[in-house]
Amino acid sequence: MSTFPNRRRTTGTAAFPASSANANAGAATGVPSHERDIELGTSLRSEFLHPMHSAGVRSIRIVPVPISRAGDNQSANYSQTPDSIRDRTMMLSNLALHAGMRDSISSSRNEGAGLGPDASRRSSTDDRSSIDQILAEAGSAAGNLSRLLRERSPAPLPAPHRLHEPSGVGLPRLDYSYIGAERVPKNAKARKGAHADGAGQEPAPQSEDYGSTGRHMPTQDRPLPPLHPDTSKHHPGDARLPDEQAVLLCPQQCSTSAAASADSGYLQRRGHAVLSLLIMPLQYVPAVVLGLIMNLLDGLSYGLIAFPVSIPAYSKFGPVGFSMYMLSTAIAQLVYSGGASAFRGANGTMLIEAIPFLYAICNKVVASVGMGQPDRIVATTMVAYTASTIITGLVFFLLGFLKIGVLVDFFPRHILVGCIGGVGYFLLQTGMEVTSQLKLSLSWPVLRELFAPNAFGLWASSLGLAILLRVLSARFTHPLFVPVFFMIVPAIFYAAAAALGLSMETLRATGWVFELPDSSVPFYYFYTLFDFGNTDWRAVVKAIPTMLGLAFFSILHVPINVPALAVSTNADKIDTNRELLAHGISNLLSGCMGSFQNYLVYSNSVLFIRSGGGSNLAGMMLCATTLAVFLSGPAIIGYIPTMVVGALIFHLGLELVKESLFDTIGVVNRIEYATIVAIVVAMATIGFNEGIFIGILMACFFFILLYSRRPALRKAYTGSAVRSTVRRLYSQRRFLDEVCKQIQVMRLQGFMFFGTINGVEAYIRNLLEQRQWHANPIRFLVLDFALVNGMDFSAAEAFIRIRRLLESREIYMVICGAERVSEVGRALRAAGVWSDDECEYVQTSPSLNEALEWCENVLLQYYYLHQAALVGTEMPQSYSIVSTPQPNEVDVYGSSPRHAMVSEATQSAMPASHDHTPASQTGELAPAFPLLHQAFLDLDSSQSASETLAFIAPHFVRKQLPAEECLWRVGSAADAMYITESGTLRVFVENGNGESEAIESILPGTSLGELAVITGRNHSTTVISDGSVVMWELSKKTYEELCTREPAKTLAFVRLALMYPAQGMKAITAYAFCAQ
Repeated sequence: MSTFPNRRRTTGTAAFPASSANANAGAATGVPSHERDIELGTSLRSEFLHPMHSAGVRSIRIVPVPISRAGDNQSANYSQTPDSIRDRTMMLSNLALHAGMRDSISSSRNEGAGLGPDASRRSSTDDRSSIDQILAEAGSAAGNLSRLLRERSPAPLPAPHRLHEPSGVGLPRLDYSYIGAERVPKNAKARKGAHADGAGQEPAPQSEDYGSTGRHMPTQDRPLPPLHPDTSKHHPGDARLPDEQAVLLCPQQCSTSAAASADSGYLQRRGHAVLSLLIMPLQYVPAVVLGLIMNLLDGLSYGLIAFPVSIPAYSKFGPVGFSMYMLSTAIAQLVYSGGASAFRGANGTMLIEAIPFLYAICNKVVASVGMGQPDRIVATTMVAYTASTIITGLVFFLLGFLKIGVLVDFFPRHILVGCIGGVGYFLLQTGMEVTSQLKLSLSWPVLRELFAPNAFGLWASSLGLAILLRVLSARFTHPLFVPVFFMIVPAIFYAAAAALGLSMETLRATGWVFELPDSSVPFYYFYTLFDFGNTDWRAVVKAIPTMLGLAFFSILHVPINVPALAVSTNADKIDTNRELLAHGISNLLSGCMGSFQNYLVYSNSVLFIRSGGGSNLAGMMLCATTLAVFLSGPAIIGYIPTMVVGALIFHLGLELVKESLFDTIGVVNRIEYATIVAIVVAMATIGFNEGIFIGILMACFFFILLYSRRPALRKAYTGSAVRSTVRRLYSQRRFLDEVCKQIQVMRLQGFMFFGTINGVEAYIRNLLEQRQWHANPIRFLVLDFALVNGMDFSAAEAFIRIRRLLESREIYMVICGAERVSEVGRALRAAGVWSDDECEYVQTSPSLNEALEWCENVLLQYYYLHQAALVGTEMPQSYSIVSTPQPNEVDVYGSSPRHAMVSEATQSAMPASHDHTPASQTGELAPAFPLLHQAFLDLDSSQSASETLAFIAPHFVRKQLPAEECLWRVGSAADAMYITESGTLRVFVENGNGESEAIESILPGTSLGELAVITGRNHSTTVISDGSVVMWELSKKTYEELCTREPAKTLAFVRLALMYPAQGMKAITAYAFCAQ
């Protein structure tokens, strides 16, 4: 049901008594009341003029109408509220309407025209349908409603379908309690016994309607054969019935057999469950083996380089890093598969991008402790690694617990891409160091050793394998190709070594195979490296910024990997905050266990799930096998060729560099690409934290640069292009058509700050230049902030300068679309650009439509001021909207461009003197003729138009509509057209959300409803009175009779009546397309 916004209530009655002051003055002079009213009306000393009718006398009585309103807190925030603007609009409309009606009355043949009969408002009959009456009788009880529908329905309604009842098509009753023996539940015996006794069963109907043939067939005579799982053996025509069907047909005779069958089915189901429990894990074995291979390959590529082996204190820490990696991976797998993650079978692993940050921590520790204390370096490094993992887990957990994971999405993606490129460069450098066993630096000795035969063979063979892998990957796109490739390479390597007669000792001594770890070192060896008493805590504190940078960089992967994995696995409604909590728990556990950071890895998870591991059980099996590798120790490393690990590292490095520097070409703009390159170069030359900081700084700078290039001015146009949606008198519209160019509208958009306000200020100053001013002088500058979502102090301060500039030129600054308590409203009030002070050159309105209406009202005030100056009368003070001089002080022939435009428009819009009396009229004029005359004769002042109005006027009936009364609703049938005499009507349309919005105001002297009556279509809007409304009604029945009796005259009136809706449609269309 539509809801309408609260509107003001205007008090008033059907008869408005004259003021006591005017009555006393008339009694003293002896002038008749009706002549006195006309004389005072001629001098325009009135507020509202209503044509009052009494027996034998027609007059215009001067009636001051008091207006009272309920307080509206929102409207009180503006200097010009919709109610106050509407008051002035109606006053101006009455001023024009009754001035023209006075002329029409004075020229009529009979001054004593009688009063037309008042037409009471027709009440609509309650034509509710039978369904509506049933609903009213039924109330809220569903059972009563169903009963009433069955009683009142002309045809039998089908009963609600139940599982054990026949459908509404009349098929014989089926017993759906039949289930195969292997599906019988535990309590089947008791249920069948109950059926046998007849308890709980509904009585079977004697007959059922079989289809649409109208024949009734006894259910018990022709039962349908029951459904059976094996339809090939037991079809409907088979005479051999199974035992279960026999139980169905004769349950009382076969209850013992049914009980035995139920017990047998229960045992069979338990056996199937046990067998499934034993067989189910076997189906996940291929996926688990593949996942374990991926973890081993990642452990060799990530774990072995977790510590910078080029530093002497960490030279033997390859196995330590491998063990810590496997433990971190097992913990992540346990948490994700344990139900913390919404993805079934998600894989977790160490974050490869964390390695550059870990190296930075090691460098800080070494620099703080010194190379001479290796034990202290190792103890401090282990504590720092663990602390960084715990900090990362805390950040993840807090983001998910507080449900603010959406904040991660605000981080620019191109900065993340640049960081990935920096990690790719770091992996290439690390691959060179791991394979050549050299610490790279820009020095001639290092370069000479790097190209020594043995060192060159080590890193060149690894790089060649990585390049070969990338070439083959373009040809073979199967996800299993990479694991198979790295399983074949060791076999080929050892086959070549055996062919050349190289022993394992020779291969380890020359660096082609990693050294064999000490067999006496247990899997928990890295725990012995923790020594809190020998830890340099100052070095740990110095490394906290790097830890925070690592945590910040780690959280950026969740909003990327989680949605991507959801798309790949067709998962819906994935909660990012839940995944953040899962990451937080896994990292906190990993840190407490003394291991690395971990995260949900997209590529491994997709490969694992598509290989058949899409189950938490499969994830637990992968966790168990990974934990088994961790418990077995790092002895496997002593048999891994160096080129395999080097090829893995080079492959990852090349992939990340390609992703950041090559794949982004043509995808991002030039500024973002320059930021990516700058981040990669900064990370390669300065450091990782410094590269991230430079990237963020450049992103902020370029954001300001790019956003400032987007204009804050969305549209700019004059009042000639768009007008308010107020249906005014034609004479007023004709005047406004000439002078609405003095209204300049500027629609602003976006966030206004120091980078965008300069363009707005420059545009306004250009409007006020001398040449532009003479071509288009403006009196109002309407600033629409409806699309502005924020404003900084620089922009608000600029509006102070704009206000001073406009006030010096006597231009009204009208602010609309910004609430007082909004961010924009607070900024403008803080800067003093609001209507709080007494300056009338700053006005505020709720919306653009009200702002345009207020500007038009001010222009109409100037219109009547100039009109009064031309005819030598006075302008009533009650019509003053803004400060203006008196009519005798107005220079109607002034040289100001604005005054000259108003003067010319006033003279052209002033109504000309005509003899309005129809030539064919022999009797008195109808009561509605003056109103029709004023409403339509400005559109066509010919004698034929006056004849048409005289013909149609007697058929209009006067009626009064109370305040807040609905004249018609959307979808209702048209029953009449109307001409408003006093009061205002509001037109509403539904916005699709169950609410209604006002789109038009109907003022006195205008018509409405003519389109629906003429076309015969239902109303497309809802019209409600805004206060007490007096109108004249032409019923549809009368209109159709006139069409039959006098088609030519009726057609002439139709042509006049359609001019007002045409104007209203033009205004609404212009407002919809220009102002929105």
